[in-house]
Amino acid sequence: MLAVFDSGVGMSAETVAHIFEPFFTTKGGALGTGLGLATSYGIVKQSGGYIWVYSELGMGTMFKVYLPRTEDALETWVEAEKPRAAKGSETILVVEDQLMLRELIQDMLQVVIPYCLRKIRRKDWSRPDRILPR
Repeated sequence: MLAVFDSGVGMSAETVAHIFEPFFTTKGGALGTGLGLATSYGIVKQSGGYIWVYSELGMGTMFKVYLPRTEDALETWVEAEKPRAAKGSETILVVEDQLMLRELIQDMLQVVIPYCLRKIRRKDWSRPDRILPR
């Protein structure tokens, strides 16, 4: 059993009744697709388990995921091949307003692309020749 809980605002009984439905979301606009809990529910059900949820307004929410035991041996993990370096002359421009996410993406790209643009000054936006390598 895996339990996850928070001390947030909680959910009403009506909301709880719909949370595993695909595309159901309480977030407005482009903040959520409503697929996260529906996907989780599908994976757990396909594995022979179930999800229990309890929530009260003002008290938070608790999810419990129950999965069946198995006697099967674990598969042996095989080390993945290290990605080969790019051989073209491509340039990847990472555009992300969240600094931590942008830096994570750039760090991951540097593993396979030794040259990665780190910073672009706002005044350079109109002059691609200052940004992109020749």
